[in-house]
Amino acid sequence: MVARTPTIVAGSMGFDRTGRNAVDWRPGKVFRVAFDLAEASEHPRVCFIATAGGDPERRIAGFYGAFAGSGVECSHLTLFEMPNVEDVAAHLLAQDMIWVDRGSLVNLVAIWKSHRLPEVLKDCWQAGVVLGGESAGSLCWHTGGSTDSFGPKIQAAEGIGFLPYSNAVHYSHRKKAHKRLIAEGALDDGYATDAGAALVYRGTELAEVVADRKDAYGYHLARNDAGQVVEKRIEPRPLS
Repeated sequence: MVARTPTIVAGSMGFDRTGRNAVDWRPGKVFRVAFDLAEASEHPRVCFIATAGGDPERRIAGFYGAFAGSGVECSHLTLFEMPNVEDVAAHLLAQDMIWVDRGSLVNLVAIWKSHRLPEVLKDCWQAGVVLGGESAGSLCWHTGGSTDSFGPKIQAAEGIGFLPYSNAVHYSHRKKAHKRLIAEGALDDGYATDAGAALVYRGTELAEVVADRKDAYGYHLARNDAGQVVEKRIEPRPLS
């Protein structure tokens, strides 16, 4: 089954990668939220996309390891050096959820556009496949976000614009720069998440914020008539 409303789960949370080696991953609590939203069966189909990190084999291995023995039907899409599936659109449309990993927002968007992936992903979203991701995989669904893709200085970069807002991840570290970019008009008004929080959109409206730890919040940010950015904290639903 698929979500009854186009759904995106975007935030600063995802896999727990604190294991003893680089591929020792565990799925975070946000995946249960996404599976529920997809109205998935006991064997949800999840496709992992790691374009933002250059499709590294270790991340793909970490993804498969995280769900090993769980009943989740895992697959992945790579674009380097060519797509690993013959029919990208058919493969993605067959999923319950598509999860986009972290990395460079700028590189992700450029490569996706070259492969016309935004059009395919929009069809998936509208068909009820739940879209999700962390960090760059959160920023990408919005009109733009604050990113270190260009270097240590936080700058604005465009997303693929399914959601008509800007986005910031790991907000406590990027708050000052992100607010400045909105104040300057480089980014639209929008939302942000602390580490451990995620935004849940139904259609293009924010439905709720969820969090897997204490002191993790969502935020709404908007520029007022005086050009100042007003921040409103959004209380999350704690994930048990």
